[in-house]
Amino acid sequence: MPDPRLADSASPYLRQHAGDPVEWYQWGDEAFQTARDLGRPIFLSIGYSACHWCHVMQRESFRDPETAALLNERFVSVKVDRELRPDVDAFYMDYVVATTGAGGWPMSVFLTPDLVPLLGGTYFPKEPRGSAPSFRDVLGAVDVAYSTGGDALTDATEGTLRFLRDQAAPKPPGEFDREALDCAAEYLLRLTDVAHGGFGDSPKFPQLAALSFLADYRVLNPDPDVDWVVEHTLTHILRGGVTDQAGGGLHRYTVDAAWRTPHFEKMLTDQGLLLSVLAAAAPIASDETVRSEYAHAARRTAEFLASEMAAPCGGFFAALSADTDGIEGATYVWSRAQLAAFLPRETYEFATTMLGADAEEEPFTLTRSSGRADRTEALDAALDAIKAERDKRPQPDADTKVITSWNAIAARGLMEAGATFSDEQLVTLGLSTLSAVLDRALTPTGLLHVPDDPSITSVRLIEDAAHLAAACLTAFDATGGPVWLDRAVHLHADTLETFWDGDLLYMTPVTTELPVRPREQSDQPVPSGASTAIENAVRLAAATGDASYAEWAHTALRQFWAIADFAPEQVGRALAAGVRLQLL
Repeated sequence: MPDPRLADSASPYLRQHAGDPVEWYQWGDEAFQTARDLGRPIFLSIGYSACHWCHVMQRESFRDPETAALLNERFVSVKVDRELRPDVDAFYMDYVVATTGAGGWPMSVFLTPDLVPLLGGTYFPKEPRGSAPSFRDVLGAVDVAYSTGGDALTDATEGTLRFLRDQAAPKPPGEFDREALDCAAEYLLRLTDVAHGGFGDSPKFPQLAALSFLADYRVLNPDPDVDWVVEHTLTHILRGGVTDQAGGGLHRYTVDAAWRTPHFEKMLTDQGLLLSVLAAAAPIASDETVRSEYAHAARRTAEFLASEMAAPCGGFFAALSADTDGIEGATYVWSRAQLAAFLPRETYEFATTMLGADAEEEPFTLTRSSGRADRTEALDAALDAIKAERDKRPQPDADTKVITSWNAIAARGLMEAGATFSDEQLVTLGLSTLSAVLDRALTPTGLLHVPDDPSITSVRLIEDAAHLAAACLTAFDATGGPVWLDRAVHLHADTLETFWDGDLLYMTPVTTELPVRPREQSDQPVPSGASTAIENAVRLAAATGDASYAEWAHTALRQFWAIADFAPEQVGRALAAGVRLQLL
């Protein structure tokens, strides 16, 4: 029987778990008080509906009667949609990364009833695998430690709480001057994979915020090496399997360094950020052919959004799942026999050389062997035929949440791409998206993170205010309409009033149920609300002539200096704000 606590949720991810034998609670007072009353630790499981490994852990453990019985007898189990509560996700992800050296989803964290973490990890297998213990072994170990820990457990949790406060405390500040920006750009150039583009090795994420910084930075320093890194990376992304060659849209990341084999979820944020990067990179494209490739990718991304992610109420859905009928990528991959069954022989032979079907593995993901200068019309026709055949297959589920901040990112990307590529349809789609979200999210008591979800009407997040203000500024740039500048001014003022405290920007208002008020300290996987608010201030200074915006941005940006100095690929939006400050 479906769990009534999850079955009626507005979150597709939570509803997916309503039939688990685990007695799930949603994040909130009921779960916390139950844990206190029963004297049990909390098992916190955080994921999202498009996540492949979240589905795997559900099938292996959360639907296993024996595992569920152990959870129900010894723990209070709490299920969180990370997209509904990014503050909860970010706070405990910082702990998991700090204590294990890696993060990801599903995230599995054991807490005291006071929400202090005891142990954290990500996916735990049903059976031991290599050095990874089984999930049931972990449950048993935590149960014993919690029930017998005594004073040692108390000391450990107090130490953890001190550590979490230190994590949220300000890092050593520094100036985002020209030297700091130069050093960040030089580091990213050294980090570039010269064979395939991108930063680092596999698994490989597009890291679009860092790419945007480099595209902006070359205005300060017209370095051909910077131009090459941006174009080399973008063209490999656009031609790789990480891009859906037949249907448009960007998958989340690839398991290999060559961008060939993706994890197949499609997130709204990645589409919006890709559109913005394409717009930023177009002016430094090496020739008109590359620029036209960027323009084509922007239009295909917009078509994908309009056809597969459009919400009936306006705006866009959050994501498409990685899995189809429980199999990752089943909608997207092909065998040679499948292609040969419906493509004419000449087209099939063409596809085997131009679309990656000459790869050794099977089934394979479609890739492009070149840009749009070689037999473009024939290639487009082949892809249209493949897409028509693919449409007959079962399709991945959509996560139908309409998230305010994510839609603002998409609206901004559409307007920026439309302006760059002189495409009024893209600008219009961006403006209508922004208007729809503003109409539904902006209330007298503040911005709603997901307007259709009554369970989080009291949640206020900096990301919503900051990204909406950024989109309004882009609408002002695109249209010149003073109403958009006025809205950006008011949204930025609300951002500072609610989230700026003691020279720091926080994710939440001062009231939070978390043990420590969380802060965003990186721009991965999505540009943070904090760095976006700082960028907004610089843009407002330029738009209004009010120097106080720039003075505030200069002060606020210092909180990102330490991580920019250590790992600039993690703070691309903050670095881009630094570039804008230099150009004022």
